[in-house]
Amino acid sequence: MNPESSRIVFIHNTAMWYRRPFFSLLSEIYPIKFVFTHLDVSKEIYDVEIDDKIEGMKNVDYTILKNYLGIAFGVIKESSGDYDIIVGGSWDSLPEIIETTLYFAIAKLRGKKFVLWTEDWNWNQKTTKRRLVKFFAQIIVKKSDAIILPGTKQKECVIYLGALPSKVFLMPNASNISQPPTQSPEGIIETGTYPDQPVDDYNYEANLYHEYPSFKGKKIVLFVGRLVKQKGVEYLLSAFSTLKKDMSDVVLVIIGKGDYEGELKKMAEDLHIDNDVYFLGHVDNDLLKNYYGPSDLCVVPSITHEMVDAWAFVVNEAMYYGNPVIATDAVGSAVDMIQDGKNGFIVPERDSTALYNSMKLILSQDELRERMGKSSKEIVETNFSYKNMVEGFQKAINFVEK
Repeated sequence: MNPESSRIVFIHNTAMWYRRPFFSLLSEIYPIKFVFTHLDVSKEIYDVEIDDKIEGMKNVDYTILKNYLGIAFGVIKESSGDYDIIVGGSWDSLPEIIETTLYFAIAKLRGKKFVLWTEDWNWNQKTTKRRLVKFFAQIIVKKSDAIILPGTKQKECVIYLGALPSKVFLMPNASNISQPPTQSPEGIIETGTYPDQPVDDYNYEANLYHEYPSFKGKKIVLFVGRLVKQKGVEYLLSAFSTLKKDMSDVVLVIIGKGDYEGELKKMAEDLHIDNDVYFLGHVDNDLLKNYYGPSDLCVVPSITHEMVDAWAFVVNEAMYYGNPVIATDAVGSAVDMIQDGKNGFIVPERDSTALYNSMKLILSQDELRERMGKSSKEIVETNFSYKNMVEGFQKAINFVEK
């Protein structure tokens, strides 16, 4: 197969804002078409609408498929096109399993290379549904020509499912809130250069204190995410209530909304911490910097509930803005992004005491907190940029082109 002539069709559910720079960079390198099967996923998960003309994808060749009975049958036509490599794969829902089966079968029947891209990593659940999905996933994993994954947990998972390690390639996730490209894709790939104005030059504190004067002089613990059971916010509230007994100069800022919000607010009241816990609701992505910047600590207390946090991009974003991060072992990115004791801590899920101990340690030592924040920024800038993503993708494509 000639690398210069290889055509790629990349099938994915939606075009989240943090993926668009990556898709744009790939379009500068490969003759590639993106096919989006469920654009409404962004609305369901993040309450963000995506128009048919996707912002930031001006020079990208893409198609948005319609759904019939919840299934994007258009993947049959799209994957049957004149392509050498098909990239995709998902088993998050029954429609996506059906769609993946269709274009995976087409790839195999037509002798095309199939590259699996997945973020799934937890198979400890013993439900009938998970067992059935596991059977499907094992077939796809074993028959893929290459597999692209964001991190260590995902790699362990696919090897457990039967993948050959030689076919597995890491492509670490990046977020455009933390790594916006500012020059040509070629320049980014070669130099890894990002915004000319350092993030530290912006006065985030002034912005936040103007809106919330009571935050001034307080240490800020930040949570960003959906207010659903899986995010484990109740364990953070419990830990924070204990922390308040030791530290009076601390507030908890919760950004996000969801079905669990009412219960969480009631819990804060019952714990008598409601005056120090601020539920700010949804905040647009371009304004999140005003909260990441002044925060002293970001906590990601996710739990295993029906599913796990495949990655949790808030870790990338918080680290870029110089935050130490505490995350549970139910967070997919934790083991790769958090170096325990260097830029934060990884704690067991559903363990409020462990959360409390880690929060107190970081917030009570200014020098440690500052050192951890600097380490966070160094780690994310060095290892979790779009440059790193593109390089990981290229390695997988080069492998199947041999």
